[in-house]
Amino acid sequence: MMKWLKWSLVALLSLIVGGFAVGYYFLQNFVADIYVPLFADNCAGCHGDDLSGTERGPDLLASDLAGGDSVHELIRSVGLAHDVNAAERIALHLSDVEIRGLAMYIGERRKGMRFAEFQFDKALSVPAEPLVSEEHDFTVERFASGMGTRPFSIAPLPDGSFLLTEKEKGLFVISADGELSGPIQGTPETGYSMNVRGVQMGLGWLLDVAPHPRFDENGWIYLHYTDFCQARCAMPDESGFTPKSMNRLDRGRIRDGRWVDVENIWRAEIEHYSLAADTGAGGRLAFDDEAHVFFSVGIRLDDPRYPQSLEVPYGKIHRMNDDGSVPEDNPLVLSGLVPADAPASLRSIWTYGHRSPQGLEWNPVRKRVWEAEMGPRGGDEINELHAGKNYGWPYHSLGLEYTGVAVARNEAHGIEFDVDSVEQTLVDFTPSPAISSFAFYRGDVFPGWRNDVLLGSLKGTSLFRLEFDGDEFVHRETLIDGLARIRDVEIGFDGFVYLVLENEAGGEVVRLVPKPGAIAG
Repeated sequence: MMKWLKWSLVALLSLIVGGFAVGYYFLQNFVADIYVPLFADNCAGCHGDDLSGTERGPDLLASDLAGGDSVHELIRSVGLAHDVNAAERIALHLSDVEIRGLAMYIGERRKGMRFAEFQFDKALSVPAEPLVSEEHDFTVERFASGMGTRPFSIAPLPDGSFLLTEKEKGLFVISADGELSGPIQGTPETGYSMNVRGVQMGLGWLLDVAPHPRFDENGWIYLHYTDFCQARCAMPDESGFTPKSMNRLDRGRIRDGRWVDVENIWRAEIEHYSLAADTGAGGRLAFDDEAHVFFSVGIRLDDPRYPQSLEVPYGKIHRMNDDGSVPEDNPLVLSGLVPADAPASLRSIWTYGHRSPQGLEWNPVRKRVWEAEMGPRGGDEINELHAGKNYGWPYHSLGLEYTGVAVARNEAHGIEFDVDSVEQTLVDFTPSPAISSFAFYRGDVFPGWRNDVLLGSLKGTSLFRLEFDGDEFVHRETLIDGLARIRDVEIGFDGFVYLVLENEAGGEVVRLVPKPGAIAG
């Protein structure tokens, strides 16, 4: 009882003072329907309160729209695709932001999304019949379960087994035939989680896990987590009871069911630890061909300038050598923007201006790291990361703030900002399906997908396939729609596609395999 009361108080405290990451998710819930009354006042007379159409206007949910159904096309339609008098009438009392917000709202509803529904409690129903896609027909098989409600990452090992992290419960091993064992003893202390109006809040989570590229030789496993601390993080006027957390990267080995030989690879100074919930921590890992390890640190505090500041580690992608030393050619030290005597937690910065990096992978064709980043209301991105570049957050985004206004926080601080200095995204997802992790398909089982991006989504509960010609986006296909919150996507050594699904009824790992009788290769 006392432990429950303790963590309840801790959770309440973090929600009160958790700042940016918590506040935004609450704001998201409270203002998610901001465009419902706007639609009712301006559009429902012709299109119906439920968007299903009337005799005066078409169904906006299921019909083909003459002006197109992308958000950019909907913006034009809302303002201009009516008769002249209607267009003038709309222009008189709707701002550009309101028109864009209405287009976003219609686009969300056309895709079956409601902005404040996060799908944690969505009933998980694995399709019983094979699914048809443009390149391959496939089935979805249940592979592993029993790991708790909040699995985060899966990593294939050469022997056909897998590593799996669950945010609170620890590090597990899944055998090649789907048997779960663990948790591994000795992994970092975890904190707590709670579901607040559909949003996961908490401090102290295990996040990504990845074997070293030469795992067969050295046995190293890299574990990205949020370091949960109490007394050592307290300020002089605080009790040691107040918890904080911050991203941290360690490596270790698994021996006899225990986490051993632990070495710290990256850790921020104690002043960067935060009460803000780990929801925005990022937490992904990727290795390049030279075994540099890249990792994402998302938004952690409430100052909107932090992702642009090179004096804090938040809102950044970092790069380290595999042994925890800082590469001598890290770009911002070479350019002088980060001092050579700065802490390693800053000299490791590779790119900046990131919001919530949910996916990180090495592109074997382009020889660069790619990133999937979650925006606010719209503005989810796929980025190719170029050394030392600025990716814009929070001064630039193709999405809207949760309140519906344009993203321009630099103006509130009187800061001049040149949008031309921002490295622009390869793909914009607006409306936002809350994109998550992704993988480049490199197996032989689905040859038509080779080198394509297989991208999961959380709120969207869908798996997408993206084709690129170099860094040019070519085509998007939805492979699975309405499955569950897809937290991670990985390609097994067997060539099958593995998906980590999080759900309040219990997380699962499923896999995509060719339709029985299909010929691959």
